[in-house]
Amino acid sequence: MIGQLFEVITIGLPFCAFKIITGLYFAQYWLVAIGIIDLVINGLNLFSIIFARKRLLNTCLITIIVDWLKTNRDKDRELYLDLGNALDIFVSFFIVALMIGSGHIAKLPAVNLDIWNICVVLNVLGAGYGRLSQSIKRFKGAP
Repeated sequence: MIGQLFEVITIGLPFCAFKIITGLYFAQYWLVAIGIIDLVINGLNLFSIIFARKRLLNTCLITIIVDWLKTNRDKDRELYLDLGNALDIFVSFFIVALMIGSGHIAKLPAVNLDIWNICVVLNVLGAGYGRLSQSIKRFKGAP
């Protein structure tokens, strides 16, 4: 449960902010809409993890769409969920790379830049935690 909460706070919510802030900056309202939908999904998941001890929904809109589009509902479901999550990670990292690499990050309004920076810190902590928890799980399974 703690791991799932940490994932929502350090990965899910920052990805929402990256999409919303970048969408607003470039007037790409489809990206803002995806970010807001993901924010609602992550908010619902945050509360459902706290109160029901499990996720209510898949992690993001992309994962929900990939899961919905697959033809066989049961076969390889975990592979499709992983693909959806991987696509969302790629999109979010692409957004971060675009903003930093193009120099647009420095042109964000101060409030957006503050939110962006907090999200980057949370996201780095989430990535580190995820990698560490994978290593610990493998270590526990070792002979």
